[in-house]
Amino acid sequence: MKRSVIILLAAAAALAALPSQAQQAGSLQFGGAVLNRDIQMPADLAQLSQTHAFGTARAMGMGGAFVSLGADLTSMTLNPAGLGMYRRNEITLTPLVSLSSASTGGTSEWLDNSRSRFSLANLGVALNLYENPKRGLVSLTLGIGVNRVADFNTRYSFSSESRYDSGTGQLMPTIADIFGQQLGQAGIWPAANGSLGYNADPAFWPAILGYNGYMLNVENNGREDLWVPSYIGHNASVGHSMDVVHSGSINEFSLSVGGNIDNVVYFGASLGVQSVRRTSRVTYQEEYLYPGSDGVALDRDGRPLEAQLDYASLQQRQTLSGAGVNFKLGVTVRPVAGLRLGAAFHTPTYYSLSQLYRGDIETYGRNNTTHEGQESFDSTPVQRDEGSSSWNFTSPARLLLGASYTFGRFAIVSVDYERAWYNGMRVKNLPDVGMSRDFYKADFKRNFCATNTLRAGIEVRPVPFVALRAGAGYTGSMFRDREAQINSPAVYETRYFTAGAGVNLSRTTTLDVAYQWVDQKQTSYELFFSYDPDAEAIFPHSALYDTSIVRHYIALSLAFRF
Repeated sequence: MKRSVIILLAAAAALAALPSQAQQAGSLQFGGAVLNRDIQMPADLAQLSQTHAFGTARAMGMGGAFVSLGADLTSMTLNPAGLGMYRRNEITLTPLVSLSSASTGGTSEWLDNSRSRFSLANLGVALNLYENPKRGLVSLTLGIGVNRVADFNTRYSFSSESRYDSGTGQLMPTIADIFGQQLGQAGIWPAANGSLGYNADPAFWPAILGYNGYMLNVENNGREDLWVPSYIGHNASVGHSMDVVHSGSINEFSLSVGGNIDNVVYFGASLGVQSVRRTSRVTYQEEYLYPGSDGVALDRDGRPLEAQLDYASLQQRQTLSGAGVNFKLGVTVRPVAGLRLGAAFHTPTYYSLSQLYRGDIETYGRNNTTHEGQESFDSTPVQRDEGSSSWNFTSPARLLLGASYTFGRFAIVSVDYERAWYNGMRVKNLPDVGMSRDFYKADFKRNFCATNTLRAGIEVRPVPFVALRAGAGYTGSMFRDREAQINSPAVYETRYFTAGAGVNLSRTTTLDVAYQWVDQKQTSYELFFSYDPDAEAIFPHSALYDTSIVRHYIALSLAFRF
């Protein structure tokens, strides 16, 4: 079956063509949902650049459709011109509770598919710097605060089984087959005493872990040495279990200013400094199930193995941390009473991120002669990409347009449109991983496109001191080919629905609450595979999996005006 792995294949070809420390000549490319290396692929960087409509509970309840609205601290991250609509000083605090759940089609739950977290969606202050009741510049407002712009807290965990077929052998290969191919083609062999350390490129560290955990061995077939999974029987059905936990967020510290000209034109600018931290913990486990009451592993000729593996567990941790900076300009006009039209431009965010990687493996085997079991454990060193070897790249530039209409004191209807140019992303600096900045530029231009986001919201006041809100939003794919498969799941479509309410506790205090339901569709992916760039062919690979994630956000804002 011909498989569409567009982004991955392009990356693999580039890796093979470039001399570097990270790839040895003639080596196979290892990929999948498991973390195989210290490389951030174009899709990984694009994932880090995706944002969500957080802010105050009022803005979240209206679907984030706040480009043309104002007098809300969310304006600092959307359209700073909204700060010009303030008439008083304000302090707002917005705690946030996030809950996520995941499902993977055709599998059963392994550990847990949910994750919850308490955090801060918004904290800020608006200070009125200047007021003039006459015509011209009516007011200037300074905004200082922090807003959450991305949330990485998710978990998906599942198990599946590839059953043994006596006619064809194993239905699906194990990850040990991939490790053996990788080490063999790269020419990596144990020392005379059988030891194999981590002085090779980090791209081969998982495979070396496999050897040190007795998943692999070197055998001579009479002509040459070969890497083979000699302790895994050919009569095994293989249980595959995957647990992926992401944590962290992107928070943006903003310094903004907004002005008001004649209560008709509002303008603003904002400097945003982002703090980034994302940790990924991946556990991939294989359990080797042998038929019969004795559960003995057999070789190709049906003879019992002297020793066999019962399970192997690969555990990996990757942490990205750093900062980003951007600039925003915005304007809102009120051509007629009740109507507001807004526009904002966000420059690309320039990121500088450091990366840490570590891997562990645990295996359990049995000696079929003595019937004794033995556990094995090994860990890789920590791979660091930091300082001059950090990942420096720019996120997409964004254009935001909005329109809203106010029906007196009774209701507000607001609609936003946002376009983000993922095909314009650029890598400015990267570690020595076998790819150039030109490769990333070409890949972004060839495989990515601009996304379109629509947001809409409504607010109704049945009585003067109570507001009821609802909203919705949709973001399309950042990939030119929506069916493209990449090395790990990447969000290609997001839709959400929101609801909220607010009450004026006094003339100076407001309490708002919001709920968001967010559904994220992700690209299909494989647990593992190997790719030969010379033959342009995928070697053993797992089945294809499809995971969807649903998020629930509950926000509560308390605002004080003075």
